[in-house]
Amino acid sequence: MATTGRYLYGLIRTTEDVEFGDIGLEHAGARERVHTLVVDSVGAVVSAFSPKERLLPLRKNLEPHNEVLREVMKTTTVVPMTFGHVARSEAEIRKTLRRHRAAIGTQLDRVNGAVEMGLKVKWDVDSIYDYIVGVDPELAAFRDQVFGRSNAPSQNEKMELGKLFEDRLNRERDEQTDRVVEMFKESVREHRANVPKGEKVVMDLAFLVERDAQKAFEDRVFQVAGAFPAEYVFDYSGPWAPFNFVDLDLSMDVEN
Repeated sequence: MATTGRYLYGLIRTTEDVEFGDIGLEHAGARERVHTLVVDSVGAVVSAFSPKERLLPLRKNLEPHNEVLREVMKTTTVVPMTFGHVARSEAEIRKTLRRHRAAIGTQLDRVNGAVEMGLKVKWDVDSIYDYIVGVDPELAAFRDQVFGRSNAPSQNEKMELGKLFEDRLNRERDEQTDRVVEMFKESVREHRANVPKGEKVVMDLAFLVERDAQKAFEDRVFQVAGAFPAEYVFDYSGPWAPFNFVDLDLSMDVEN
C-alpha cells in the first residue's frame, strides 16, 4: 500500500505540476519520484516517505536531499528546506502552503533568480600565534616582556597574553572580513558572515548571487585574492541552494 506521507525538499514558484524524476529519498527499497504539489503559484517539491519511518541525517539520506535541490536549481529558484521535514499527507502540505502564503512569497521574492556562493578565507601559516604577533607590535612587545626575562611568567600574565592574542585575532578577522565584503558589494545581492570554525579560518562568507552572474563572481574572487598577501588563501564554492538567505519556519505545520 502506498504511503500518504511526503518528504519536503523545498519550495518553488510554479503554476503547473513539475516532475524531477526518481531521485528522491529511498523508500520501500527504491528512490522515490520527486514532483511538486501546487497551491496557487507555489509548488512544494516532495517525494513519498512514511511519517512513521525514522529518518536519520546519514549520508545515504543527505545525498538525495541535496541532489534534489541541485536538480531543481538547474531550472528555477528554490527556497530550500533543511533536512528532515516529513508531512503526514499531501493535505498537510497544502494546508501549510496556504497558512504561510505571505511568508513563503516573501522568501521566494528575496532569492528569486539567485543562487548562493560560498567563500572561505584561511591563513596559510605554520603558526597563527606567530603570525598575529608578527603583525601587531604591541602584542609582540608584551610577549617579549612576559617571556624575555629569566623568571617564568605568572599564570595571570599568560592569561593576559592569551586574551590579548584572542582579541587581536578577532579584530584582524573583523577588519579583513569588512574589507572583503566591501570589495564584493557591487558583485552580489546580499552577504552573510558565518562564525569561523577553526583558528586559521579568517572568514566564512555566503553571498547571494544572480544566477547569470556566477562567472563574474568567480572572476571577482581571483581579483580580490590578488589584493591580499600570500598568507591568505581564498576558496569559493557553489552554486548552492540559498540556505543562508532563507528565514522560513514551517515546523508548526510540517512535523519532523
